Amino acid sequence: MANNPGKSKHLMNEPAKIVQDSLHGLCYANPYLKLLPEERVIYAANVDNVARKQVTLIAGGGSGHEGAYAGFVGDGLLTGAVCGGVFASPSASQVLAAIERVQSTHGVLVVVMNYTGDCLHFGLAVERAKAKGIQAKLLVVNDDIASRDTRVGGRGMAATAMVIKCCGALAAQGVALDEIAQAGQAVIEHSATLGVALDHCHVPGSASNVTLPAGEMELGMGIHNEAGLSRLALMNAHDLVAHMLDLLMPHLRLAHNGDKTRVVLMINNYGGTPALEFHVVVKEAIEQVHKQWTHLTLERVLSGSFVTSLNMPGFSLSLLTLPDNHELADRWLSCLDAPVHALSWPNTISYGSKDIYGTCLSSSEDAQHTDTTTDSAQVSHAPAVLEKVLRAVVKQLVAMEPTVTSYDTVLGDGDLGQACVFAADAIDKAMPKIMHAKSMVDAILVLAETIDHHIGGTSSAIICIYLNALAKGLLASSDDTSRDNATRWSHAAKYALQALMQYTQARKGDRTMMDTLIPFVDTWTASKSLDTALEAARNGMTATIKQKPALGRTAYLSEETVRQANMPDPGAYALAQLLETIVTAAQ
Repeated sequence: MANNPGKSKHLMNEPAKIVQDSLHGLCYANPYLKLLPEERVIYAANVDNVARKQVTLIAGGGSGHEGAYAGFVGDGLLTGAVCGGVFASPSASQVLAAIERVQSTHGVLVVVMNYTGDCLHFGLAVERAKAKGIQAKLLVVNDDIASRDTRVGGRGMAATAMVIKCCGALAAQGVALDEIAQAGQAVIEHSATLGVALDHCHVPGSASNVTLPAGEMELGMGIHNEAGLSRLALMNAHDLVAHMLDLLMPHLRLAHNGDKTRVVLMINNYGGTPALEFHVVVKEAIEQVHKQWTHLTLERVLSGSFVTSLNMPGFSLSLLTLPDNHELADRWLSCLDAPVHALSWPNTISYGSKDIYGTCLSSSEDAQHTDTTTDSAQVSHAPAVLEKVLRAVVKQLVAMEPTVTSYDTVLGDGDLGQACVFAADAIDKAMPKIMHAKSMVDAILVLAETIDHHIGGTSSAIICIYLNALAKGLLASSDDTSRDNATRWSHAAKYALQALMQYTQARKGDRTMMDTLIPFVDTWTASKSLDTALEAARNGMTATIKQKPALGRTAYLSEETVRQANMPDPGAYALAQLLETIVTAAQ
């Protein structure tokens, strides 16, 4: 564990006012919410109407766990939320103010997570409310399996959101307070959660910035940076999810009648995990429950930022096992499915189905390549030569990755080298399909399609436009017997260049891969010499070292930064290497 002296950056005015300011912003943006500013209580604007008809619900705790709890205020969920300081329990007076504001003759249910300060302050407020004649009950959520063996029991974690959702739905149906509290307790007892963090979160205004060592993560870390079960070496998402599910399974209440156990899976973002990575975890969790845990039936999936920990990079997995009684189990599911009007609860119901693939509406592959067979053997080399060229290209794409990456890291976004490796892998795997194409034109179209499907970015688009136009140029010249094979190829290359230039403003001198491509094609067409064309391509690439940034990767960098780098444009360099490889292999 290291203490990083560098101060973390936060968007705020004053640390002491960050919660207050945030709650004001929340209410400005969501007019169905109201704020008691001194007490830091958020409540539903229609509270009086709600309280006349049903049990009301409040929950709360320290701030920094948003969506919980203010994000759950709304029809079908909480009637009010009490917000303490960052990671600090609200006072009993704050909680009592919330209870009094949302009080109902039907009663008030108060939900908290199992943390000492929360239990004491919320418990005191409930007792004070009772002394004032308000019906109130307290539910304490303790779903965390990483801390269940401690004296105070499991901490409250993401399953708290499912408890609130089920209780909120029952309250909206007019169910009595005691029955709602019993149902909520049952949901708690059927829930198990385990989290993992790649690093600590940082509390705004705190001088401490403790971090985990590089290459490590902490399994079971709490949502206030509390110590977890163990430190682990970083692992891929598949193995991590598998390990977490293995640890969760012994804590589940499995069906006693031999039937499969019906479960609800919640994947909770801790707040600092990018959506791109988070949905990899969602994929792994759903697929592994389906494939590896065949004694479970996945009924619902809930994914999102329910109970977070500021900017902590990590997530938690929760499993709610449904009761053996099918009628009761279906009631729980209907509660989870019931629509709500609240900022932080998803209104899309996911059944965890793996049937996610759609059907492409484009014409069939055979239809796409119709009428290209007039491209005779005169337009192509023998298939063995084509395969030789592509095999050489695959090797070169991998070999040049370190250099391309080093250039692109300085002068671009650092992804071009990786794209080269992806392209090599995609071409290699598509080789049988390419070699079984009906003609050279078809082979080029399959190659372009392969690159388009597997590699993104500007360079991929440029190459694919060029290859498609090259195929069109070869097809157009297939019946011209007055030209030899080399001339047809060079003229097709010129046609492809002209087509490409309709889609990009980049020209020679703009410091892009066009500084390699344009001299190569123009020189080849004029001289009919590939060696001379290669020399022109190399010279064009080398010239980019001294060129001012105009378009492409370097357009967003200062001229001084580019000059000091003393490097060619990464795309121009990569294309020059590939052209030399192609020409050498084809001869």
